[in-house]
Amino acid sequence: MLNLSTAGLALLFIASLVILLIALDLSVEAILTLRVSTLVLLSALLVAAALLPAQVVAELGTGHMHVATYFLSMPLFGFIAYLLLLLLLEGALARKLSKLKKEQLGVNSVKESVDNLPDGICFSKLDGTPLLVNRQMQEISYQVFGKKLVNDLLCARDIEANRIKPRTKILQREPLIVESNSKVWQIKIIHHGLVKETLAYDITLEWALYEEIEKMTRANQRMNAELKAYREKIGEYTRQKETLQAKIKIHDRLGQALIYFRRYLEKAEKTPEDRRRLETLWGECLLLFDEEEEPVKVASAWDKFITTAGAIGVGVMVQGEVPESKEDQALLVELVHEALNNAIRHGHAKKIWITLKDQGPTFTCCIKNDGDLPTGPVEEKGGLKNMRQRLAYYDGSLAVRTESLFELDLSWTKGGFRDV
Repeated sequence: MLNLSTAGLALLFIASLVILLIALDLSVEAILTLRVSTLVLLSALLVAAALLPAQVVAELGTGHMHVATYFLSMPLFGFIAYLLLLLLLEGALARKLSKLKKEQLGVNSVKESVDNLPDGICFSKLDGTPLLVNRQMQEISYQVFGKKLVNDLLCARDIEANRIKPRTKILQREPLIVESNSKVWQIKIIHHGLVKETLAYDITLEWALYEEIEKMTRANQRMNAELKAYREKIGEYTRQKETLQAKIKIHDRLGQALIYFRRYLEKAEKTPEDRRRLETLWGECLLLFDEEEEPVKVASAWDKFITTAGAIGVGVMVQGEVPESKEDQALLVELVHEALNNAIRHGHAKKIWITLKDQGPTFTCCIKNDGDLPTGPVEEKGGLKNMRQRLAYYDGSLAVRTESLFELDLSWTKGGFRDV
């Protein structure tokens, strides 16, 4: 080794210093990671072993021999082999320390884990001084207040006073919900003794669903209000319809009474039986004004029609069966009443023939009378016009024939009234 040139000694000294620095760095890392363990002791011994070749080369270069005296006879190859052995030991120690660091929590492990969370977290003292604030909470603070979070009590006061950035919205205050940068955050505070935890949850999707439900609820409330108003209108319409039906009923009964009274006056010979029938008919008309509510009974109405026709001296011959539906029965009685009134008033009829047929989806009614035939074209006004309009609600039709007898052919679709 004494035969080495100055350049060779310089290279060996540099190599020795590098190996020593690596050993020192590994030793410091072992102390910080493990504090007390076998690896820490081994790293200290490795530093001492790396210090020896650096000391020897330094003494050779200066000429002041102390430790180098014992290595003067050592061949150069052995010295280099010693340095390579130190490098191998340092590499093995570095791999072991790296594996242990991955298995253990370091000083910044908790902070790094908290920073990677999607929600905001802040731990602070009761006076608002932050102890731990993750990256997401700081971003929320910049978005809402335009500054870094330095005291959560000040942030709470700014929220109460609405001192926030223009693009930020406070959607709800209890619990606190804030919208910023197209995201919705729910703020929640949890107390742990002398430490306060503030959490910011991302509820963007949940809030969108909540707003959709609120929108549907408001729409349903409007629909309910409209349905209530519609029901009230339907009730009013029903009352008006019932009133109209009562008026029509009174009108028909009075019309029959007047027709019979006219026939009674036209008779040359009036019998006590005719007078009794007239008094009975007028008595029934007067009772109509005292009726408060009479349930609709179609069968009895048809029977009353037949009885009334006979009472005023008109013979009614019926062929076929009345329809089963109450609506169709009521329509039939109404139409035949009108036809009877017209036959007596205009044709002075004494007999009426009624033929009823159920033809599946439709019902037909043929009404003939022996009254005087019209001398000219039949003008549909008054009774005939009312009958045609009434049949229109049932998709029905009306035809008038005046060949040998005055004949009305009526037909309508079964199933009831068509307008709501």
